[in-house]
Amino acid sequence: MMSEYLKTNADRSIKKSAKIEPVWERTEHRYTRARRNLWSLVAFLLISIDAYSFRNFNLFEASSEPVRQLLGYPPPTYLISIALAVYCFSAVILTLTAMANYNPPASTWKNLGYRCTFYLFYSFSGSIAGHFIPVLVVGLFLYAFDQCHIWFYNFKLEQQQKELLGRF
Repeated sequence: MMSEYLKTNADRSIKKSAKIEPVWERTEHRYTRARRNLWSLVAFLLISIDAYSFRNFNLFEASSEPVRQLLGYPPPTYLISIALAVYCFSAVILTLTAMANYNPPASTWKNLGYRCTFYLFYSFSGSIAGHFIPVLVVGLFLYAFDQCHIWFYNFKLEQQQKELLGRF
């Protein structure tokens, strides 16, 4: 039979290895998170190039009459611009909150959809030519901000790893 001392030490070593393993797992995912954000940025830039090539295209006029009746009139461009500004500020606030609470960065593929939707909105209203640059600048700014969040989060994980290694 195993003595109480050996059982206690065996339990401690199991608990220690259970604490170390998630840190090493997170180390492997550290760079994939940054690469995923960069791939999302590349997709955003490709969609932006596509949106720029169709800058004189009016999606509302190109749609059929039943679709126009179903969708109604396109929103005024100032409302789309307000929605873009609200989205930008809310994304910044959410990212700053996540950075302050040391939360992991959010999924960037959802953000890609949100950012590219504004090209669709402006195309539907027929004013993408005049509002292409603001959508592009907001998108690039938010991607840069997301990348900073990833860097800070990875730095925190690296510090935790070094601290954990320093204990042994």
